[in-house]
Amino acid sequence: MSKENIKETKVNVPVPRVIKLASGEQVIAGVYITEGSDFVRLTDPYKIRVHEAVLGKDTYYVEEKMSLTPWVFQTTDKVYSVHREQIVTLGFPNKSLTEYYNNVRMGLFPAMKKELEPIESKRSTDEKFADMMDKMSDDDYFEMIEYLRGKTTKH
Repeated sequence: MSKENIKETKVNVPVPRVIKLASGEQVIAGVYITEGSDFVRLTDPYKIRVHEAVLGKDTYYVEEKMSLTPWVFQTTDKVYSVHREQIVTLGFPNKSLTEYYNNVRMGLFPAMKKELEPIESKRSTDEKFADMMDKMSDDDYFEMIEYLRGKTTKH
């Protein structure tokens, strides 16, 4: 193939922005703004979810973790329109959030397990436990009881 036959295609990838919506949600997405339109287009939007955990009863420390989930769940659309009045503010995400967003968007994280396994019934769990106990020798049984009581340590 000669250089004359090679066609170069440029795709404008919008810089991701963090959007604070009037509902309080924070979303990260590519943003397209068309002059004169009352709507802003969001491409590949993901909701920013903050998970808080209190560290200890006597301290006032809170650990925050963040995850991204699809903003509109179980759809095939990539672009969503939001009325300008629903947007409180826009901001540029920091480098680590941008990298995380791009990795999620491009599917670089392993997929979640798609097939659900049925939950074992209590009877099934009890039967498995009884089988395990039947196979255990008396010495192993008493050693395990002592270990669980904290009186011995496993080697």
